[in-house]
Amino acid sequence: MSKFCGSLLLLALITFQSCIASQEVVSRKLKFSPRARPPPSHHAEMARYLAHTVDWCVIGTTSTMKGREGLPFTNILSVSDGPVNNSTGVPYFYVTNLDQSNKDILENKRVSISMSEYQTGYCSNHSIDAEDPKCTRLTLGGKFVKVTDKAEKDFALKALFTRHPEMKHWNHSAPPNHHFYAAKMDIDFIWLLDSSGHGAAIISPKKYYAVKW
Repeated sequence: MSKFCGSLLLLALITFQSCIASQEVVSRKLKFSPRARPPPSHHAEMARYLAHTVDWCVIGTTSTMKGREGLPFTNILSVSDGPVNNSTGVPYFYVTNLDQSNKDILENKRVSISMSEYQTGYCSNHSIDAEDPKCTRLTLGGKFVKVTDKAEKDFALKALFTRHPEMKHWNHSAPPNHHFYAAKMDIDFIWLLDSSGHGAAIISPKKYYAVKW
């Protein structure tokens, strides 16, 4: 009987710890979403919402690797379009030219980045698969460029370091030749899929940046 009670107590403790952990994960996922989720068909608002909410994206470049020249190459990049309460819509990155994606970018600045709403917890909380159109996906296309203006660079670093605190140490902890710097995407193409049966929406950068935050 004592073993049975002990097992029940252990199970209860594990369940409690799992619930606490789940709450912490949901809280962390949602802490960069001060706004309510826009309804479907509000495409520009949804694009801005997703661009501000996610922590990372998939970047696609044209490969310069030996034997794979000219083929698609994808990678993961952390991203921020601004501090929690200041969305700009501009994707900022903290990168080094030693990374393969940046080696590609030095040869061809044209890139695409993709973001999934699955990161926010919305899709898993509603039992929606990541490939389901109702789990919003966003692709931005444009030129990947280094931020050179001092005021914008200060803002970009604040945007990145407040969302990704670990980054502020990278230039001190990494080997000295890494030279991380702030970069951004100059967007000229926006593709969004946020519902089934209606196909993807192409959003003009003008409408995207016009969304009031």
